[in-house]
Amino acid sequence: MADSVKTATKLDATKTHVYNLINIGSPLISCRYEPNGQFVFAGAQDYHIWRWEPATGKKVQLQGADAWVRAITFSLDGKTMLTGGYDERLLWWPIDGDKPTRAITAHQGWIKAVAISPDGNLIATSGNDRLIKLWSFSDGKLVRTLTGHESRVYNIAFHPDGNHLASSDLKCNVFDWEITSG
Repeated sequence: MADSVKTATKLDATKTHVYNLINIGSPLISCRYEPNGQFVFAGAQDYHIWRWEPATGKKVQLQGADAWVRAITFSLDGKTMLTGGYDERLLWWPIDGDKPTRAITAHQGWIKAVAISPDGNLIATSGNDRLIKLWSFSDGKLVRTLTGHESRVYNIAFHPDGNHLASSDLKCNVFDWEITSG
């Protein structure tokens, strides 16, 4: 049994360095690379989303978030960013644009997480209202609401087969949902 256990490699912090640094000027709430690695997006306490291009150092303030953005994810084709904020809104953004193209009120209270299904057709959101909602990616219409959590839902993730969704809440509960039946 001991032969099958791998020993952990220790990281020597003295041999690390900062490769690149950008100062947004406000504490960050969220941060994600887009799928092609061209941009880094960050939601900050200044109520904006920032798009940074590491190759050039160019930083752009996107208009229209108007809230702390906690959740950021991307469409499968990498052309659309989805954000969920503390203002209850789910926003669709063109990856290289500076304003959202669609906004819906998705939850009562803060949106904590956003996920895209493996086939790209569904968006899942979760929030302070203890609900998980499934939305159509193409038109933003509500498909289904999943209920059962007794506290705020902080994280959601689709199973790679697309038939299940995992969710976890503040009270350490993890739910495994069947997408078609709820």
